[in-house]
Amino acid sequence: MDDNLAKSFWYSPEVGFSYFYSLGRSRGLLILWNDKVEVVNSFTGEGYLGIKACWKNKFYYVVNVYLPCMLNKKIALWKKLLELKETFKDGEWIMGGDFNAIKNIRKRKGRAVSMNNKEVELFAKFIDKSALVDIPCKGKKFSWYRGDGKSMSRIDRFILSNEVVTRWEVMGQLIGDRDISDHYPIWILKDQRNWGPKPFKFNNEWFSLDSFIPFVENEWKSLKVEGRGDYVLKEKLRLLKDKLRS
Repeated sequence: MDDNLAKSFWYSPEVGFSYFYSLGRSRGLLILWNDKVEVVNSFTGEGYLGIKACWKNKFYYVVNVYLPCMLNKKIALWKKLLELKETFKDGEWIMGGDFNAIKNIRKRKGRAVSMNNKEVELFAKFIDKSALVDIPCKGKKFSWYRGDGKSMSRIDRFILSNEVVTRWEVMGQLIGDRDISDHYPIWILKDQRNWGPKPFKFNNEWFSLDSFIPFVENEWKSLKVEGRGDYVLKEKLRLLKDKLRS
């Protein structure tokens, strides 16, 4: 990875970067940052690349991950990431990239192989043990599509320290449009114009229907949303609004 190639991914030449070379079929990792960000050091290992950065007098650990396909290697890397986070406590944490795992079976479609429920459970436990927030996702439902369009998964994501969510006023993560890669880009967003609930008309006569209250209760209980309490409430209200409209 030379300077010219790294800088070609950025919008201006004022950019710093750190990289980890590819190992066989395991792709290399690259982190770019604006030169206004002071990077103290970088750290790396098989499947991850991280930097410790200082921005506005606050320290942040930003880790780019690319997990392998084999479950035993995923477990080893999840363990390593938890150890790193437990060791370096002088800053807030941001992990993102291709985790090559899903949190529930609804986040994968079209796979010919059977679902590994153990992997789903272990990945969810990894996020829980990390004490990082899996912020709600908008835009596309899946972040990876096979070339033929018959298989898709939500294997890419950001997980953040709660302090980052609060300090940056993060509202969620957005899956954008795919270009040449089979993975879709993901952004962390704080713009409430993209996330705020839109008003809708409520018909008072709905209360005259005996089925209305049971319908709302059943739909509310069936909605599965994960994240901070305020995110859960906002997202469930949005989904309930869609149910009422339909």
